[in-house]
Amino acid sequence: MLRILRNKKTAKRVWIGLAIIIIPAFTFWGFSGAFRSRQESAPAGKIFGRNISYIQLRDAIASEKIMARMQFGDKLDELQQYLDFESQGWQRLVLLTEARKRRITASDKEVVKDIENSPIFQAKGAFNNKIYNEVLRYYLRVQPRVFEELIRQNIILSKLYKQVTDKVALNEEQIREEYVKVKKLKSPKQIDEAAFAKEKEGFAKRLLLEKKQNYFNAFLEELNKGSRR
Repeated sequence: MLRILRNKKTAKRVWIGLAIIIIPAFTFWGFSGAFRSRQESAPAGKIFGRNISYIQLRDAIASEKIMARMQFGDKLDELQQYLDFESQGWQRLVLLTEARKRRITASDKEVVKDIENSPIFQAKGAFNNKIYNEVLRYYLRVQPRVFEELIRQNIILSKLYKQVTDKVALNEEQIREEYVKVKKLKSPKQIDEAAFAKEKEGFAKRLLLEKKQNYFNAFLEELNKGSRR
């Protein structure tokens, strides 16, 4: 269970180098005056007719910031001016609401497995509890229980993505048509079959991922229309 990750003795040694080099652009519960100036319990908006409090929005934004920190690392400080965390927070809430409607869940076992398989928490190819606790405490500045629930949400969102895009597929004709476009050929007849045979598998995988993402983006657009706050 999740206690396995939390109950081991936290290392006393601090990542001094990491703390000096990296000054996180946020703390998990710290936000701009836009939130502080309002009662946190007041509605920030609505999703599918249900009130969303400023606390819920704040936590969703914080989750997006944590995931951005994990994804971009040191580069986040220079990139965050281009990231709209508030919009991403709303999007997270919309998707989680849709996932609940579909009764999509994530077990404690799945959460533990996801955390243990994350390279950021590993040493010599294996999960390291010491690193896990230090990264959360000194780098991400988030409590283990909160982080574990964030990972649970991410697993749920991954399942939602898979559920929505599973029916997306490609046939041979579509692969060839896109290959012609990429190679800037005039027609499928100009395809070098030997070269195509070597490139086909990787090309088809990239094309399918792109098609799934486009399909999911269209799904998001429709979902957002129905959930306007």
